[in-house]
Amino acid sequence: MGKPFSGVQIQGNETSIALTPLTMYEKGCPPNFGAFYDTAKFLNGMKSRVDAFHWYTRSRLYYSCSTLCVTFVEFVVPELKRRGIQEVKVSSLSNCTRNVSLDKIRVKSVFYTPKDGKVHAFRFIYLFGEKKDVIEMFGSHNNLECSETGMIFDPSLGQLSGQMKPAIFSSQNSFKTEFVGEVTHYFDAREREIQEQKQRDIDSAAMPKKSASHPKRVAKRVVDMFLMEGSDAEANSMYCTNCLGVSADGKKLLRCAKCKKMYYCSKDCQILDWKCHKLLCQDN
Repeated sequence: MGKPFSGVQIQGNETSIALTPLTMYEKGCPPNFGAFYDTAKFLNGMKSRVDAFHWYTRSRLYYSCSTLCVTFVEFVVPELKRRGIQEVKVSSLSNCTRNVSLDKIRVKSVFYTPKDGKVHAFRFIYLFGEKKDVIEMFGSHNNLECSETGMIFDPSLGQLSGQMKPAIFSSQNSFKTEFVGEVTHYFDAREREIQEQKQRDIDSAAMPKKSASHPKRVAKRVVDMFLMEGSDAEANSMYCTNCLGVSADGKKLLRCAKCKKMYYCSKDCQILDWKCHKLLCQDN
């Protein structure tokens, strides 16, 4: 992920924007804001904790569409079912609310062409030079669909639209209308491709210092957060109160010295959360 370095540039049929990296963290994906900020605060425009936290939360949404969808179907759904949850209530952008059976959710594949007919690119500006990431003329995308209700869940559509937010649609027609490109093909993802993506994510997590990104651990964390209640002291101790990150490098989360109920990954997150927490904190 990066932050804008300059405005949009158009050259021939290519539209691009220059970005500077958000952090120099070298151990994979930063597990919490503290680890992110330690290597981000010396970069231009990142000295303010508040500004840096906004960029950190935005970067949390930057995962591949296939990884998010496959992890949900192959790991999150089984974890939810293991805890006795068979269906969830979902509301679409048109305020259509339905109960969705977890057994009916499928990974879908989308092939599309950009609506404006241009090739898009990101240019990352590093100390050692520039690296270009081109979004090809013909693109592919993945989302999730409930085969029973027709509702579509797109966890990473915001990466293409610039909104950086997931989206839920009541039907294929509403999805195709709102999608950023012209949809040419829309079909069930092949089981072989799903299993290949699953194995790639597992293999990636096996790399040194990236065990926290294993799909099983991600699924447990997602379900923990989904089910967590504020009064659950054990659950609260697992995640940073401010950024929801996990502990890093074997370090334990810091605990509020007054109430001993809230946990933080770093002093920076504790400072950012104090405005809210001080209203509830009690000195035991």
